[in-house]
Amino acid sequence: MRLLLAALLVAATAPVQADPGRVVAVGGALKDDNAAVFRALIDAMPKDAPQIVVIPAASGYPGGAAARFADALADYGIDRSRVVTAQVAMVDDPETPDVDESRWQGGASAPDQVASIERAGLIWFAGGDQARILATLVKPDGSDTPMLAAIRQRLSDGAVIGGTSAGAAVLGEHMIGCGSPDVALTAPVSRKLADCAASGEEAGGTPLVLAPGLGFLPGMVFDQHFSQRGRLTRLVRAVACVDADAITGIGVDEDTGFVFDLARQIGYPAGRGTITLVDPSDGRKSCDGAVMDNVRLARIPARTED
Repeated sequence: MRLLLAALLVAATAPVQADPGRVVAVGGALKDDNAAVFRALIDAMPKDAPQIVVIPAASGYPGGAAARFADALADYGIDRSRVVTAQVAMVDDPETPDVDESRWQGGASAPDQVASIERAGLIWFAGGDQARILATLVKPDGSDTPMLAAIRQRLSDGAVIGGTSAGAAVLGEHMIGCGSPDVALTAPVSRKLADCAASGEEAGGTPLVLAPGLGFLPGMVFDQHFSQRGRLTRLVRAVACVDADAITGIGVDEDTGFVFDLARQIGYPAGRGTITLVDPSDGRKSCDGAVMDNVRLARIPARTED
């Protein structure tokens, strides 16, 4: 992934352009006044696809996810009527007593919900628990639900795919399910997402759990809330243990986005924090003890529009 690293270094000052096929991974805690990230999402939307669809599957409050995102977009000239909720969720929202969102578990196969994706210029994955996204959008046999297939087609056709926190974790080919940095380098690595439910994302002593992501960005694995939660050791171990010849780890700080333009095959950070890259392409790696040598480590500050 040397080209990716080089592109990040040169593209940090490149202007945001309305190019097709953009993926934006946000490290969580995105503030409404972060113009650089919101413009990266909005400006690349195809002009003939003005609808914005929020997928709230990860959230513990799925009913209000689209409304909160619409409120933030309004400051950038987006009419709230353009923002709709995809009825895909695992849990009921306690703040919407008139709707039971836990009944949305099959929404990714519902024709009317899939149709909303087919009209979308921007598809946004809310934060929460990344395992819920996989449980709703991926079939038990690992194949795509109709909604996930439609999302892939929209990305191919030029739509923007974005996500924050857990919604960013799923965007790469590989995914960190959970794991605490204090034991990331030494504890056994699990490949079962069910192991995350036993201890929780933030519990100390939680071993690293790896799983396939949705694969919108091949060869990448993301870690979010990166600097704020001290997750460098977690990302290093993930890169070491992902079973792939080509893998780049990307740590994304809070209130920061990693923007990747599929059309031009370049990426850059936007927002207020930094992007950290772990690139072992010129060296070698071993999962045992996260042993790596000749690894490229880069920490790149984002540009802002404040």
